[in-house]
Amino acid sequence: MESENIVERLTKYEFENTNLYTGFNSVGEAKKFADERNGRLVEVGFLDGNDNPVEDNSQNLIAENKYYKAFAGPDYKILHSSDEGFQEIADKLKERQNEVTEKSPDEKYFSDSDPLIKEDAVIVLYKGEVENVTSRERSKYLMHAKVYELAVEVPKSKN
Repeated sequence: MESENIVERLTKYEFENTNLYTGFNSVGEAKKFADERNGRLVEVGFLDGNDNPVEDNSQNLIAENKYYKAFAGPDYKILHSSDEGFQEIADKLKERQNEVTEKSPDEKYFSDSDPLIKEDAVIVLYKGEVENVTSRERSKYLMHAKVYELAVEVPKSKN
């Protein structure tokens, strides 16, 4: 049932002989997608602040059974929902939201990010403090961020 709409949810990049898919919710999901489509797991990097994936296995995603990692400047830490410490920070953000009755612009910003926390979120810390809550997709565009994802490369059918 889950795989019926998976292509609609994934991000597809078209190349001359292959299609590349990113946005998997787990390593298992990516493996299943690759198996069903005669594809192969690859690790890609978004290294230039744009949506241009390049094959890059420098982060050992497959070996570490991860499907996303991101890094920014030295004062930044990017936590993905699968990273250690993420849930603790997300819980603190939710507690803060519950304490707010009259919302300032900052509180509105954090409360508007609540759906992202529930999904496959990314929390950006600057010098240990929450700077931003965003999605995996949007993290590619953060200043100087290098984003790595597990992808599936599928050969284009020859009709």
